[in-house]
Amino acid sequence: MDDQATEKKQEETKEKETEQEMLVTEQNNANLEQKIEAILFMAAKAVSITDLQKLTNADLYSIKEAVSNLQHWYTSRKSWLEIVKVDKSYLMRLKPEYTEVVSPIVQETELSKRAIRVLAVVAKNNGILQSKIVKMLGASVYDAVAELKQKGYIVTETKGHSKVLKLTQKFKSYFGEIPL
Repeated sequence: MDDQATEKKQEETKEKETEQEMLVTEQNNANLEQKIEAILFMAAKAVSITDLQKLTNADLYSIKEAVSNLQHWYTSRKSWLEIVKVDKSYLMRLKPEYTEVVSPIVQETELSKRAIRVLAVVAKNNGILQSKIVKMLGASVYDAVAELKQKGYIVTETKGHSKVLKLTQKFKSYFGEIPL
């Protein structure tokens, strides 16, 4: 009788351990899905599976399963968002059939790296001479200034043989006020 009771207790203990392992696995899977969802939401481009592995410390199978669960979840709730596979990467995007609806309120944010560098210098030194930035960053500044003007983030005023670069209201409304 003691052997049967001991055996039964061992079985119950194993069952409890298995249940706990399943709960931990479910929690980890949900946590992984949340991480992947946040990464894809914030990424400006498709994120490779390798990068997802590095960012989440998860194995390939778990990542693919989590992405599949997210894809199913977005589809089942008839979301305007979707997660698509592009080569060996994943991308969260607005479904193409809805882009026309939101396009009037979407701000253009794509800037080249050199334009971002120039914009950072202008933001730090609002009212800086273009010639000073050229001395700091090189001749590629001219293309960056043209890009920033065209996209409405800066204005220029002629001053002598150079131009003074200043931030626009569009910059301030998009990036916020720069603390002094």
